[in-house]
Amino acid sequence: MKRNRIALWICACAAGAITPMCLGFGAQQKTTQNPLQDEPEARALYETMIKTMADATTLSYESAYHNGPGDLDHGTYSVWMKKPNYFHIETRLGSPKIPGVVVGDGEHAWSYWPDGRPWFSGEDESAYQKTRYYVYMKEPAPAGKYSIRYSTVMKKSNHFPVLDPSCFNGVQDSLSPYIDWIRGAGQEKVGDEDCRVVEVSYLDHQRSCYFWISQRDNLPRKLKRVVRGTKNDRPDEEQWSRVTLNGEIPQEKFAWKPPVGWRQWQPPTGEEKLLKPGQPAPDFELNLIDGGKFRLSACRGKIVWLTFWRVQCPPCRDEIPYLERLHREYKDQGLVVLGFDFADDVKSASDFLHEYSATFPCIVDFSDEAIEIGFFRYAAKAAPVNYIIDRDGKIASAWLGYEKDSTRGSEVLARLGLDVKNP
Repeated sequence: MKRNRIALWICACAAGAITPMCLGFGAQQKTTQNPLQDEPEARALYETMIKTMADATTLSYESAYHNGPGDLDHGTYSVWMKKPNYFHIETRLGSPKIPGVVVGDGEHAWSYWPDGRPWFSGEDESAYQKTRYYVYMKEPAPAGKYSIRYSTVMKKSNHFPVLDPSCFNGVQDSLSPYIDWIRGAGQEKVGDEDCRVVEVSYLDHQRSCYFWISQRDNLPRKLKRVVRGTKNDRPDEEQWSRVTLNGEIPQEKFAWKPPVGWRQWQPPTGEEKLLKPGQPAPDFELNLIDGGKFRLSACRGKIVWLTFWRVQCPPCRDEIPYLERLHREYKDQGLVVLGFDFADDVKSASDFLHEYSATFPCIVDFSDEAIEIGFFRYAAKAAPVNYIIDRDGKIASAWLGYEKDSTRGSEVLARLGLDVKNP
């Protein structure tokens, strides 16, 4: 069970940068060090695929996905979309039933589970039972800003689509700034469709997405996402069928109102699951990436900035240089910056830290003990997750994500007694 849950955490961060699971703001495009270069023809083919979706008046398809061998690792989702800003998504997870539906009526997204909603991590069991049935979610869904890929219903299907359906409505893929290159990967027939295959490489080839693009309508029929350098590196695969471009879709498909007796509900946020200020920070003793052990309780009398990160998380790449600067400037004042990665292999993490000239101590450990500490005791089900621990070993602050130029962390450090410049 622990391995399955951590695999979902990896999947979440592998899917993109600006997500509820992998939060980042103001991400900067990074120049790749990968020696391979674009193939103009392959890039043109990929861009034509995106443009075909964006220019369509309607689009519908069904995708069967497969993330692994378990019953909860495969399912389907069906998509109906219509300009200017309508959508209807149904997900089916390992069952012919419809466990999740999200409907976009042009202004709002309505999400519900006809057979009862799923349990959310960190949720109190009694609260779950009270709100399991006859509840719905309502949230703004502005055109060009709402991502179907990261909708709550899609997340609870245990799959993040390789290609965000919201490209239809002008949403830019959150990994686009991190594309290294796009190259051709041959030709292959998928069903009755003759397809050309392209590979899109991201983040110095730490991950790739492959698209089998139909020569008939420039839309994909097969998709695959590969995340490298992790212990759970099996690919996510999809196959599209029933693809209809610019067909008729009744407007009724995009209308939904809650039935009588249903209640509006909101899931617990990521930050609500984190440890609260004043709680003791769970102790641990784990291996550092460069050898030796690190015991948290040995830092009593010092301030600890603990960050849970991973190589595949784009905002982590923006935060690591910031944390390195804090480490260099304030270690003599009693600040300990500690990285904690329980998803990547040692080589990938070591190469990453070397690339960013990071010298602060870092735990890279994928043992059951490390997963128990990070994923469960510190509720680090996203990346990055930041904790500041005071000199008495208690939580001073905790939050998700990295926001460039934010003073949140430095203000906490100043409150704890550090002489912080420009907090």
